[in-house]
Amino acid sequence: MAKFELSLLLLAAMCCLMMAPASAMYHIVGGSLGWTIPPNKTYYQDWANPRVFGIEDKLLFPFRGMHNVIEVSKDDFERCTQEKRLNIYPWGPVVVNFTDIGEHYFYSGVGIQCELGQKFHFTVVPGKGSSGRIHSSLRAVVAAPTPAPSFSAVAAGPIRGWGMVAGFISLVAWLLV
Repeated sequence: MAKFELSLLLLAAMCCLMMAPASAMYHIVGGSLGWTIPPNKTYYQDWANPRVFGIEDKLLFPFRGMHNVIEVSKDDFERCTQEKRLNIYPWGPVVVNFTDIGEHYFYSGVGIQCELGQKFHFTVVPGKGSSGRIHSSLRAVVAAPTPAPSFSAVAAGPIRGWGMVAGFISLVAWLLV
């Protein structure tokens, strides 16, 4: 009986947790390319342009090794400098959550990676985000096969609440045992 009551409590908690993040969207930076030196200087900006970034959305920067993520001011972004650095994330993968609206500027601060185009900016707006359509210049890159990454594989599109779904499935499996 105690197991049943605990199970009901856990089920109710999981349902509540699943409802909260349903409006948040995960944007996987760079799609299938991830966060690395891009094939051209506009790759990441082209990736960001069709998307809408909303409050509580999350950016996933999938990288390991010789990259980082730096959030900077507009002036620093345009010059690839770090005079007014807002945040630095030295180890990946990185998840950044947005809790306020406004402009955001990111780049990799390792060597000349910013100058090579490993940077993008966007505006966080009130409401829900969306993945937009794949920009025409990215179709060939996204469709082309890429070598397997050293980190766990990531999807090219957004993810909505999959962690909670996995938790719910685990709970159901536990209940059945």
